[in-house]
Amino acid sequence: MQYQRAKRLLIRDEIHGDMTFDTVLERAIDHEYVQRLRGIKQLGLAEYIFPCATHTRFQHSLGSAYLAGRYFKSFTEQWLSSPVTVAEPCEGTTLHTERTYRCIRSVVESSSSRKFWYQVISLAGLLHDVGHGPWSHTFEHLSLEQDFAADVAAAPAPLRVYLERREPPFMHEDISVLYMQRILADLEKEGTVPEASLFVLPVAALVNRKVCAGEYAAPYFVELESVLAKHHIEGGADFQRLLSPLISGPFDVDRMDYIQRDGRNSGVSIGAIEWRRIVSKLVPCLADHQGDNEPSDVVLFSSIKNQHVLDDFIFSLFQMYTQVYLHPKIVGLEELIKQQLDSSTKSRQGFKVDLKTHASLSDEKLRELFVKDFGLTGIGDVLTRKAHVKMDIASYPPGAGLDAELQSNGFRSVSLSDRPMMKDSVGVFLYSRFQPRGEDKPAMHHFSNWLRVSPIARHFVSVNYSPNFWIRSE
Repeated sequence: MQYQRAKRLLIRDEIHGDMTFDTVLERAIDHEYVQRLRGIKQLGLAEYIFPCATHTRFQHSLGSAYLAGRYFKSFTEQWLSSPVTVAEPCEGTTLHTERTYRCIRSVVESSSSRKFWYQVISLAGLLHDVGHGPWSHTFEHLSLEQDFAADVAAAPAPLRVYLERREPPFMHEDISVLYMQRILADLEKEGTVPEASLFVLPVAALVNRKVCAGEYAAPYFVELESVLAKHHIEGGADFQRLLSPLISGPFDVDRMDYIQRDGRNSGVSIGAIEWRRIVSKLVPCLADHQGDNEPSDVVLFSSIKNQHVLDDFIFSLFQMYTQVYLHPKIVGLEELIKQQLDSSTKSRQGFKVDLKTHASLSDEKLRELFVKDFGLTGIGDVLTRKAHVKMDIASYPPGAGLDAELQSNGFRSVSLSDRPMMKDSVGVFLYSRFQPRGEDKPAMHHFSNWLRVSPIARHFVSVNYSPNFWIRSE
């Protein structure tokens, strides 16, 4: 009998070249909820400032899924080929290197478990942004009434409890969880991916780590362990924790893709990051660690030789925030649209965003909704440049002491505290390795916190770039 290799989906990408995906990913990519991302620009309203920035969330999601699969293969191979041991805590953090090694080995030695977790992290990369609405982050601040009760009720118990207690409005991470469970349920129902529901819990926690944080952690991990044990999946909760910073962390696959993709399509000379070096050399490790806004059960570490790669990455991210993501004119345009929508409460009475409505909206359809249904012709006129609005924008670092003077001159403050550069953080450590004399003595590893070693990291983490904008329009 001749063996035939399963055919894999091949996609040519402007950033990563040829990207391949297995059958599970191909079926998920073909789902209408993922395909809807073709109609949603990655940078929202930025195309009105950077005309070439018309790339979509769909392209970014494919790139993130591809990088997630690459990262999975690289970090598991790195751990098993070059295990690291550490005998004592580093600056109050205990690295569980032996436990991490055993966990990864148990997964890699089981072909079914290895395949399962590879598909989990690839699906998380694909679906991490599936909950984004039109106009990117602007959509989350438009004060539209939401109604996701029916979809919340259909979620598995640990996810349902979190979503029911979630204060409105739902942000894109929460809506991504709702889309994800619907996508997997559909794939299982139609028979294209049998037992697709097995992916729901692990993918949900990677897409939105809040579902397994704080008070929700214990019930979530109990249920996860039960489901995995029932299906004889190795790794358990520990392996789930190891995957988390690869999807949501300072050097996650989301950022690896969008720094490059957004930089190229915006026309700015930013984005030449060494992602292959990060994927192959920066690995997760179970730990007892606690920092500001950081999970306490996992950290990342790499050789001190790779410090410059991490520093370059963070500096590139900073440049993208200052030159593109928080460009004053983009922020001003967003605020102008919010003002017009806030003034139209009567015209949108009774309009609610449920999952069906959310899925039907693209960038263009949202603009039509505002203009034709809500009667906000001013939004259409501004976006098509039929109307020109005079707008003065001032940007100052927090604490500049100019608030009173700006207010007296007709400016109003725009808070960007919900869009900090370093919102996703995790402990990062660098190690130096040396070999003691004597053939039988193991190599020694000395660990240091990246924030202590790198002045660049220390600066950007402490400052956490989020400027104060002041806007005056006529």
